[in-house]
Amino acid sequence: MPTGVLYGPRQAFTVQANGQLTNADAYRPVLVEYRKGSAMRLGDLGNVIDSVENDKTAAWYVRPDDSQRAIMLSVQRQPGTNTVQIVDEIKRLLPTFRAQLPASVSLDVLYDRSESIRESVNDVKFTLWITLGLVVLVIFLFLRNVRATLIPSLALPFSIVGTFAVIYMLGFSLNNISLMALTLSVGFVVDDAIVMLENNIRHVEAGEHPYEATLRGSKEIGFTILSMTMSLVAVFIPVLFMEG
Repeated sequence: MPTGVLYGPRQAFTVQANGQLTNADAYRPVLVEYRKGSAMRLGDLGNVIDSVENDKTAAWYVRPDDSQRAIMLSVQRQPGTNTVQIVDEIKRLLPTFRAQLPASVSLDVLYDRSESIRESVNDVKFTLWITLGLVVLVIFLFLRNVRATLIPSLALPFSIVGTFAVIYMLGFSLNNISLMALTLSVGFVVDDAIVMLENNIRHVEAGEHPYEATLRGSKEIGFTILSMTMSLVAVFIPVLFMEG
């Protein structure tokens, strides 16, 4: 009977029907049709049992020694969140979940998306260290001067530390893009340092005092270095408009 109101001579009755069926027992007497004057219900057509929503798919967790039936739970991050941070938080909660499960149930990690991310970040970090080492080595081989090699060698870590400070204040994270940008920027810093250093040494070798040679050399080449750096930065301006 549909919901609504039944009006009588002296009373009106409000009809409310709850059509939500929550278990197999509630579905078993559901009327399907009348056949030859007899009511045919769902329980007459087959076995009505409590089961899963879809019994055509199943999951197994394969181990080296055996394979067991399993329930798979996929955790997906929201856009704009950090995958590595989420995985670390989940792993921190796993011991609590295991303690609440029955002894016959085990909880294991099937797939960890953060592993490939960590490996790629570590690979970029390794490349960054190799770049730093090669840059210092090349400078020393060409200039053959320890003091001249020390100057750009100190400029590199100080520049990177300053960059990390800006990254922290802006709330950015270290990822493949930011680490790759640092690797490229190492080349920019070294290029500028070498050009400036070589011009100053040229004046020193011409007989000028180191202080005067530094002032004169910096004045001569300062605008050139600034224009070189700005042109290199301009190439990567479109990266600023990338999402993420």
